[in-house]
Amino acid sequence: MTDRRDRERLEALQRSTMTSWYSPFQLARAALDLTVSRLIGARGDFRLIEAIAGPQPPFDYAVQNGLTRDEIWIDYVADTGDGFNPTYAIASLLARPTLSLGGRETRRGEVLIMGGDQVYPSATRQAYWTRLVEPYAAALPKADVKEPPHLFAIPGNHDWYDGLMSFMRLFGQKRTLGAWKTLQSRSYFALRLPHGFWLLGVDIHLESDIDQPQIEYFCKLARHDMRDGDRVVLCTAEPDWVKGAIYNPDLQSNLAFFEKQLADARPGIEVVARVAGDLHHYRRHESEDGRQNIIAGGGGAFLHPTHGEPVAVVRSGAGADQRPYTLKASFPSESESRRLTWRNLLFARYNLGFWPVAAFVYMLSSLTLPRPGPGAVAWVLVVLLVFIVFTDTHKTWYRRLAGSFHALAHLGAALGLAYAGGALLGVDVRSLQSMWSIIGVTLFVGVTGAVVGSTLMGIYLLISLNVARRHGNEAFSALQIEDYKNFLRIHVHRDGLTIYPVGLRRVPRAWKVAEDRRPGEPRLVPEGGALAPELIEEPVTIPSAPQHRRPDRSTPASADAGLRECPDGEPRSRPSAAGCSAAEDGAREP
Repeated sequence: MTDRRDRERLEALQRSTMTSWYSPFQLARAALDLTVSRLIGARGDFRLIEAIAGPQPPFDYAVQNGLTRDEIWIDYVADTGDGFNPTYAIASLLARPTLSLGGRETRRGEVLIMGGDQVYPSATRQAYWTRLVEPYAAALPKADVKEPPHLFAIPGNHDWYDGLMSFMRLFGQKRTLGAWKTLQSRSYFALRLPHGFWLLGVDIHLESDIDQPQIEYFCKLARHDMRDGDRVVLCTAEPDWVKGAIYNPDLQSNLAFFEKQLADARPGIEVVARVAGDLHHYRRHESEDGRQNIIAGGGGAFLHPTHGEPVAVVRSGAGADQRPYTLKASFPSESESRRLTWRNLLFARYNLGFWPVAAFVYMLSSLTLPRPGPGAVAWVLVVLLVFIVFTDTHKTWYRRLAGSFHALAHLGAALGLAYAGGALLGVDVRSLQSMWSIIGVTLFVGVTGAVVGSTLMGIYLLISLNVARRHGNEAFSALQIEDYKNFLRIHVHRDGLTIYPVGLRRVPRAWKVAEDRRPGEPRLVPEGGALAPELIEEPVTIPSAPQHRRPDRSTPASADAGLRECPDGEPRSRPSAAGCSAAEDGAREP
């Protein structure tokens, strides 16, 4: 039975709602976080401190108890820690010992990879605890698991907002997240998997900036630990194949440079899959030779659309190895995504926090626009500039045109409401004489403008996304959609690496404390029926390399013959009779 104190704590967790991105406080906080993070990123890169803090050898999951492993299950989730409902729903699926998907039995990952943006909206210690740690601890309590699964994480831009301090406190100090045990000491890592596969977690900082010590880390790893023919799964916090092609080419060029450095260090390896979050949906692109680019950012944050900017074909790769990738699957489908966008007609309902912003703008407009003069001209120019800057596009002419129309729509509505208020109160708004008439008209415009301005914003976002295919982030963050979540379940086996894309179409809105629960079961269960996970599409298998050749430049054969697990359960990179510490093992520091 659950005691009263635990019950109250579990019930309190459910009060963590989705972030209201359009509230005045959150708008100001987001601007401050962005400004501070850029200043910190430019003047204090935490990764440089990591590089001199001590070695982090590759974590070896190709061997277990001194024997070569034949298989391993790995879970991947990204963009977690927003509202409780979606975060906990996905955590409880990840926690299940087994999961039946399309008639196939899958197992809980021995390793969980978190792919960036572990918490929203800001990377504070309290936010990590309430929005991430406690939901995962409720899904799989530490005491329920004898052999805890391991956890690795790479930071996204939200994790970098405090300079990575809270992220490293949680993920870089051998702590636990529920039953999941963290092992890394840096914000990036390398996992050696069975049958010649590697999983590399890369920290791209802000604006896809990969520091030189990190490049040296992975290049030395490629030279000394990888073999010709090994296949690499690359995890990054942003999908450069989409965002780089549309918004910022540096996102592609920097990661392409990283891949080229890796290939130069070990020409015989192949990057066969790239996995990223940041966009909160599922999308898979595939090349003609079966390489995969997968976005799986459905761990708990608001849904992103899949019908925005055209991405039917994207390009990825380094230098001459760059090739086209064709879109194969999306979740939700583009038609579902387009239908969901119509909810923006109810923008005023979903974003009550935006009402004060709209009311403020409309009240100032009512005080200036009815009386032409320098003040009215200055105010119009200010509003035009703000809306032009707000407009989401990489084409200057479109930004100016759409932003101007949007601004003029609000200015026109505010002027119309001012005249309506004057008519209602029987005063001439062009020459308000008394203080009471000014207050009356201004309050009328503020109250009505809060609703009208919010509705116009929703109409603008609807048209922008469904017609011009812009403002996907703004249109869907306004809707705070908890449904259509996803994660990846990865199975490395003798024949290759199989990826199971798991979708949760509907997230429960209410939970209850589980009575008489057995060990390993979640502490909260849905009130209205069980979770219904599904396969988003048929599993995708990347075959193992036909054969693995011994490297012609590397460690002695005895060092490659086998790896072992230390008694404390932490993978080490080299066997040694001296002991389990990295220093005693003589582990190479990439």
